[in-house]
Amino acid sequence: MIYLDFDDVLIKPRRSIKPLTRQNVNIEIPWLDKTSHPIVIANMPSTGTYEIAKHMTPMKVFTFIHKEYTVEEHKINLAMMEDRSYIAITSGVQSWDIERTIEVISEFNDVGIINVDIANVYANVDGMIKAIQIYREHFPHIKISAGNICDKDLMEELVEAGADYVKVGVGSGSACITRTEVGVGIPQLSAVLECHEEAQRIGCKIISDGGCITSGDVAKAIAAGADMVMIAGMVSSCYECSNMVEIDGQQYVNLYGLGSTKQYNIHTISEQEYRPNEGRDLMIPAKGHIKDIINQILGGLRSVCTYVGVSHITQLSSHAEFIVVNNTHNRSLEKYG
Repeated sequence: MIYLDFDDVLIKPRRSIKPLTRQNVNIEIPWLDKTSHPIVIANMPSTGTYEIAKHMTPMKVFTFIHKEYTVEEHKINLAMMEDRSYIAITSGVQSWDIERTIEVISEFNDVGIINVDIANVYANVDGMIKAIQIYREHFPHIKISAGNICDKDLMEELVEAGADYVKVGVGSGSACITRTEVGVGIPQLSAVLECHEEAQRIGCKIISDGGCITSGDVAKAIAAGADMVMIAGMVSSCYECSNMVEIDGQQYVNLYGLGSTKQYNIHTISEQEYRPNEGRDLMIPAKGHIKDIINQILGGLRSVCTYVGVSHITQLSSHAEFIVVNNTHNRSLEKYG
């Protein structure tokens, strides 16, 4: 079997039954008693912040908050927010992490999602399932996401434990080098396609996490069956990011992976001497604003609907046809920027 990534395919246009414009297609999905856009800002230290959330919530875009906030910092920031439904609080599976997350959410139980996130679900399935069950028991009304996985094998167990969303993607993130340093993973497009089929069977939703470089990649992930798409690298140069440093008068965003040596050095992590570096530590020149990048992505989603002939983004996966190609775009002018 050949596994494919976003760069390996294009979406074939198809004739629309009725005239469509970008203005009259709907790219919002149902969310609680309202709607959201199918975009998630990842829980990276530089992007999964309350500062980013201030800009994303009015745009109906989710922010998955990173785990480095203290309990008090969570509470201070959450108290200042009028709408917390587009916020996901991220937790690991260790008892101390679960306890602190329960303390935060017990006070602010109107957050949208609890994001149970560990580096290697395959090595600690029991821990993941136990954490999901604890959160489901404490907060039966709050949605739970769990991950990451890259095939269908564990999906049913996670959903039976109480997960509403399963995050799909291993080694596909922009700051992740697991695929090169460990040799593990499944190309993201094929991973989403496989997990979407299983999600249809067991009745859950999936979040495609990683692998997107352009708005076209986000469109392909949704066309493959993702209900939402998580991004970090695409917004990692924005002035709204944290970890901003100045070097010779130029501002940079320090983006580092959750499996990077820098992350290990910040936190006391067991078995540190046995771990390889699985994350990049990058200085990215700061430019642009996150709102403009999100609007570009949303514009791409509107356009792909018109090309495929659907009036709602939720119809995209059932109407899109992928074709395998040797080259996805014309690179003749790339040297000019």
